[in-house]
Amino acid sequence: MNDTNEGIPMGDAEWKEIVKSIPVVCDITETTAVGSVRQVLKAVFEKNGVPMDKLDAMVSTVIAHTLGDIGFAAMHGFAIPHGYVSGLEKLLVGIGVFRHGHSIDFNAIDGSRTHIFFVIVCSSPNHPGYRQFLARLCKCLISDGMVSRLASVSTRDDLETLLSSH
Repeated sequence: MNDTNEGIPMGDAEWKEIVKSIPVVCDITETTAVGSVRQVLKAVFEKNGVPMDKLDAMVSTVIAHTLGDIGFAAMHGFAIPHGYVSGLEKLLVGIGVFRHGHSIDFNAIDGSRTHIFFVIVCSSPNHPGYRQFLARLCKCLISDGMVSRLASVSTRDDLETLLSSH
């Protein structure tokens, strides 16, 4: 499947539709990258009706893709672990937030620890809207003060309000 919109920025309506569907896991309790990704993916699966028997395989896929892709390395306190599963029709996104000074080592290229991460799963790097969503998310994340504002998110409504303004 080729993304015929490659290079075209994601429109506000499509961005807001995806943002509305993002489950937010505040106060991540896991202490490793694998455990944290698993905790967020579990919320994504629950929200989107994905069978839980696929959870462990998806976590392994996300970790393998992320660690092998320097373009998505963590930095400045955030990370974007991602993975591809053939046959997945929908772009799935979740956010994990560490609070109260907690963080994990996600092998950030700048040596920083990760406080916030978005997990993205779709059928392939050519999935319609994937690159546009990722580009808009990155642009949003590098905005001044965004990481600290995201760290204060406590509900999905707070996230939606914050991200919808970008």
